[in-house]
Amino acid sequence: MLPPLNELLTYSNPHLLARYKKEFPDNSLSAEQALTELLKYFWLCEKHRQDREANPTDEELNFHCAIHAEMHEIDDMWHTFLLFTKDYTDFGHKYFGKFLHHVPEVSEEKPSDAEYETDLSRYLSYAYDQLGEETIRTWFKEAL
Repeated sequence: MLPPLNELLTYSNPHLLARYKKEFPDNSLSAEQALTELLKYFWLCEKHRQDREANPTDEELNFHCAIHAEMHEIDDMWHTFLLFTKDYTDFGHKYFGKFLHHVPEVSEEKPSDAEYETDLSRYLSYAYDQLGEETIRTWFKEAL
């Protein structure tokens, strides 16, 4: 189930926003901005999952939809959202029909530089095509 992005972006949670503001007062993204970017990330990952299922041989879809280090403020919002377990569970079921698991990277093996570059290039291209340049600039502003 993939909700329309504009519908998903109407989600708000005053308690979540207040907690983020309290916990991360020095982040450059406001609580509202961080939530918007997290919602876009959720949407993108679900769209990517569905696209991969529909097109399993498309090599351009062979990448990981992941929170990169440059996206740490979005991850801060995700971790804050997870604290509100009922709200987080209800959100996932309402908009995506499932619980959205947060799965940290645990692999001891690092990809080669070439593998990482290919994965990131495909990820950025896909995100750009789906969400636009401004999203890429927001998510990766520290790398630009």
